[in-house]
Amino acid sequence: MKQEIKKLLANYSTEYVIELLYINEMMALLEVSQPFDSKNVAGHFTASAWILSHDKSKVLLTKHAKLGKWFQLGGHIEPTDRTFLDACVREATEESGIVGLSKADAFIIDVDMHPIPENCLMPEHPHYDISMCFVAPKDAEIVCSPESLQLSWVPVSEVSGITDDAAILRMVSKTNLLFKSAA
Repeated sequence: MKQEIKKLLANYSTEYVIELLYINEMMALLEVSQPFDSKNVAGHFTASAWILSHDKSKVLLTKHAKLGKWFQLGGHIEPTDRTFLDACVREATEESGIVGLSKADAFIIDVDMHPIPENCLMPEHPHYDISMCFVAPKDAEIVCSPESLQLSWVPVSEVSGITDDAAILRMVSKTNLLFKSAA
């Protein structure tokens, strides 16, 4: 998985300086032991999915049960995940109920590093998050998981009305650039 992520990051191009800094930090993290272990308080990778509707006009967002804010779907990489893309699809499917997300057309849409607040299990620690973009099948049905307070298809043009998260707003901007006719 380390080699897969190194290759994904090396091939990822961005105009956002902050993302370039995050990529450098992520490459360094890949050189330490246990960069995927969710108990690693020095930080660990997380796998996220920016899921667009079939017509690319909406994005599926979750109102996170613990944090109470809107985010893309995603979470920790599990020891059973064979690849990073497998982790992204597993997280997306677990949290949305959507079956049939294609890994073939997936691509990195954002990289982010953010602190996770202290909780009863762990002190504050950083998540090194790579968000892959997926397009949902035309007949995709969603089911809200216990990890979410709410799950919603949000028009890309309206996302800034429900969140000011910098990574989410970068993904909105990139979506608009990539899929101008749909947004």
